[in-house]
Amino acid sequence: MKKIIGILFAVLTVFLLSSCKEDIGVTAEFSNIDIGLTSITFTAVIDDPDAKITGAVTIKLHKADGTVAHTKDITTDEELVDYNVSSLSNTETYTIKLYATIGRDSVVIGEYEFELLSAATIHITTTEQFLAMKDNRAGNYVLDNDLDFTGVTFTTPFTAAFSGTFDGQDFTISNINFTNVITYTGVFGYVSSGTIKNVNFDQITIGTIDTPLAMSTSSRTGIVAGYVSSTTAKIENVTVSNSVIHYSTASTVQAFVGGLVGEFKGEMTDVELNNVEVMVKSSSYGRIRVGGAVGLLTEEAKLKRVKSDANVEVVLDASLKNRDVQINVGGLIGYHNARNVNKSVEDLYSTGNVIVDVDFGTTNDSTSGNYSVYVGGIAGIAYSNVLNAFFAGSLELTHIKNANEEVVNKNFYVGGLMGFYGSNKAIVSAVRLGDDQEINVNVSDDVILRASQTFGQNISATIQQVGIFGDAHLMINMVDETAGDASTVYTSLASYFTSDWMNTAYNALP
Repeated sequence: MKKIIGILFAVLTVFLLSSCKEDIGVTAEFSNIDIGLTSITFTAVIDDPDAKITGAVTIKLHKADGTVAHTKDITTDEELVDYNVSSLSNTETYTIKLYATIGRDSVVIGEYEFELLSAATIHITTTEQFLAMKDNRAGNYVLDNDLDFTGVTFTTPFTAAFSGTFDGQDFTISNINFTNVITYTGVFGYVSSGTIKNVNFDQITIGTIDTPLAMSTSSRTGIVAGYVSSTTAKIENVTVSNSVIHYSTASTVQAFVGGLVGEFKGEMTDVELNNVEVMVKSSSYGRIRVGGAVGLLTEEAKLKRVKSDANVEVVLDASLKNRDVQINVGGLIGYHNARNVNKSVEDLYSTGNVIVDVDFGTTNDSTSGNYSVYVGGIAGIAYSNVLNAFFAGSLELTHIKNANEEVVNKNFYVGGLMGFYGSNKAIVSAVRLGDDQEINVNVSDDVILRASQTFGQNISATIQQVGIFGDAHLMINMVDETAGDASTVYTSLASYFTSDWMNTAYNALP
């Protein structure tokens, strides 16, 4: 077979270590090897000066256990130029073997062992290396020390989906200052099937009170990630401290914002927020879903063992004509829709406050509109249950009508646990704690208001194990309405929670 000549753009050239005996007189060479995230491309050159190859030439790709993952018979020289094998697994080590028939024997005339970029463990020690993760979105990363981004211009490495792993080894990433909001805003931006674990985030700033970062189109924003799009994604053992989101949106579609993640479809366990602020101002009618931890929790998601000290504030200052508006705000979850997984949300609490101020600005030429606001200490709106939870913050909702709103419908739901609950699953061991915490609602007389220290409205036929403990408080338009609130009052929480984690968390409260 004639020498094959091929040129392939690549960053690596490797010469083959031939397994042939010298007296066979046949050698082979791989060159211009390009290893991708799940693929390899190369050019193979066979040198057979004495024409000893008598039969087929075959390429085989072997896994480490010897299993053949790919095989092909080669009939022309051109087939070995820019040869590509794709859809490989990033958990495997592979060996390319080139076989040639010499006499009656099929002989390995060359081989090359490799790992995909995504299979290699990459150690990060500098901010430059962290930002360079954009070049390998399926990489397996390990953080070997704290990273301080003071003075470093930061752009998330993952504007496209991250599907690898990031193990922070309990080190801290700090002093990141975002200068703009994009479609998926967060330290990790957009995560698909990736895993982020064992890492602390401190002093992460997405806008300030004086200069909130503005977005005019649809967006998802969180300190850790804006969007986690796969049910196989995991966020584990993560802490966010001393961090803020100050964000304004003019989107006519949606804005999903959470202290941890804007929209979440994966599994989140053992996470904590300390001294965090989530503040969102909207000037439009796009859907607003804001939570201290997660803005939108989707059908297959899981949320377990969450400690949250995050204050949440949402302001609507709009100018609406003939629009429908939905605002979901929760101390932990804005919109809880994790209805397809048993025990999807369990062992969590919030000690932060929730403040909502809405001014729809209905224009004088409006003829219709439906305005819905859902505010809750755990979730603004929930279509699935929670097991073991408490809210130990205050709620405040304020709205003043304008003269043009006789033509619109306004429905507000305010609950110390859930603004609205719409599942027949039983909530177990959820309680609003009252000490100095308050629920204050001040709205105009054209609002249909449903408010309680537990559920603003509960349409479930199932008996729920929820109530309040400590000082009762429900003020509506400066009037004490606690006497008319049907919420169960507990006189003791001994043995109330059904998990050791939750009992420990409750007993640790100051």
